[in-house]
Amino acid sequence: MAWLLAESFAELMFLPSRYVSVLGYLVKQYLFEKMELLPNTATLIAFYKRRKEEGKEEEEEGLEEVEEEDEVELLAGTVEVCFNKKGVVASPPTPTSPKNSPYISNIVVKKLIRRFRGIGWHLLKAREELISQMSSSRKGYLHCRMIDTTPFNMYTKSGYDIVKTDTILVLLLLQRRKHLICKKLPVLTNFSESDMFC
Repeated sequence: MAWLLAESFAELMFLPSRYVSVLGYLVKQYLFEKMELLPNTATLIAFYKRRKEEGKEEEEEGLEEVEEEDEVELLAGTVEVCFNKKGVVASPPTPTSPKNSPYISNIVVKKLIRRFRGIGWHLLKAREELISQMSSSRKGYLHCRMIDTTPFNMYTKSGYDIVKTDTILVLLLLQRRKHLICKKLPVLTNFSESDMFC
């Protein structure tokens, strides 16, 4: 998981691939710090199944049985959820969300399978269900950079609305402008298996 986050951060910061190992180390430290904040935070991890490609199929005369191909589970993506202000490791980005409201961060999908299997959407839905189960707040917040149109479109299609946008002054701090977006979440009593295991 640390490697997936490190690759994503390197991509966002336009860093050469040789810096991924350094970022991987920093991400591991971050994840250790995050573990100390349980139960105020959670990390959801998505996997996908892929068939092993064996190459040759052996056929014997007189046998009509076809062996099933083995499947392997591979890491597809991850998302972090903070249920309240006690679950935040560092200072949140601007514009800031309400202190005791659930906040989503670091939603990452492996680059090779983005927009392929709907993994980001399923992570988002699983996160919403988790918040509805674990938090008394009925609103969930997240940040999306203004230049990231694909994830922003996914969020708006899922019912998120812009609450605030950074001022142009954040460019002086060498940061990208971001939207703070919010969604009113439904009250759930049970996890739906369809969203949890898609």
